[in-house]
Amino acid sequence: MTQAPVYQPPMGDPKAAAKAAKAYAKATRPWYKKKRFLLPLALVVIVAIAMSSGGGADDGGPKLVDDSGNADTNAGTNAGNDKAAAKDDAAKPGEEGNPVKVGQTVELEGTRYTVDSVEKKSRVGDQYFGEDASGIYVVVGLTIENTKDESKVFSESAAKLAATDGTSYSTDTDATIMSAGDGQDPLFLTEMHPDLPVSGTLIFDVPPTKTQGALLEVSDLFGGGEAYIALGLKK
Repeated sequence: MTQAPVYQPPMGDPKAAAKAAKAYAKATRPWYKKKRFLLPLALVVIVAIAMSSGGGADDGGPKLVDDSGNADTNAGTNAGNDKAAAKDDAAKPGEEGNPVKVGQTVELEGTRYTVDSVEKKSRVGDQYFGEDASGIYVVVGLTIENTKDESKVFSESAAKLAATDGTSYSTDTDATIMSAGDGQDPLFLTEMHPDLPVSGTLIFDVPPTKTQGALLEVSDLFGGGEAYIALGLKK
């Protein structure tokens, strides 16, 4: 085994000798003590700790919540829509291939989602302040509940309408705001305090031909994955 050369301090200027000694010590430092290795290693450790402590027992995927309020990834459901029938039979409840139904609750990343109502409208708002749909408005009444121990924010951008042909539609912000004229409460950057359900409205403007079999897709701003709810719409 080759031994590292023994450092011989230069003769002369003490400052130059000290500087040379410092440079030698840095150059011969073991690889695992060097900053270019320590910093990435520390980052990996921090990320691993955050993932293990933040997730807890939650695997990040959707869970069907039963009538007693318990979330179960193994619970079965059959939404009975065209898109679900074409997907893998092994999909878990709340996944795209096995979406939950209107009235059922699915949990994702500590937030619970329940679609309470779905209807189609050509216009939202009142006679003075309203919006007309370019296609047809799909008006979704949604209840959200934060089960974490600190407040979270729900953004309407985290919800999409997924058509059976793979096309997705974001919420129509103007229509969602105007729906307040119908006496509804738009879900728009809504703060969710722990264990306090919040109900409101999401509105999507879509072609009438894309409504049948459509799903509501929801995601968490700082989490992974999506949950799906079948809206039960026909032509």
